[in-house]
Amino acid sequence: MNFTSQMIFNITSIFIAVTLIVGVILGSIALFRIAHALKLRNQMLQQATRPYLIFQRNRQQLLLKNLGSVPVTIDKTESTFDLSGLEQQLIYPNQSLYFNLTDNDKLTITVTYHDDINDYQANFNL
Repeated sequence: MNFTSQMIFNITSIFIAVTLIVGVILGSIALFRIAHALKLRNQMLQQATRPYLIFQRNRQQLLLKNLGSVPVTIDKTESTFDLSGLEQQLIYPNQSLYFNLTDNDKLTITVTYHDDINDYQANFNL
């Protein structure tokens, strides 16, 4: 090999090595961005599909409603009002349950519930 062909071979080798390094760096950056986008998408889906239990008080009635888009199972309730019949009960999306109240005292309710994926707890002062 003469000097010119050796020089061209060296330049080509350096160019290929630099191209490979830049390709690996850009590929890694793309993979990290995709992983971050998938993580955000997963969080948004969990927030959009999680159950939301609410308690509302209307004069002499107590309303329990699942505002979420998935069914929920109530694990435990703690309240100044007797809600022990709710434990292990399945409440479907947009299902409402009404309870008659006998007094106008302030209610404090703590409810622990779960769906197929996560456990939740909510506190209500009515």
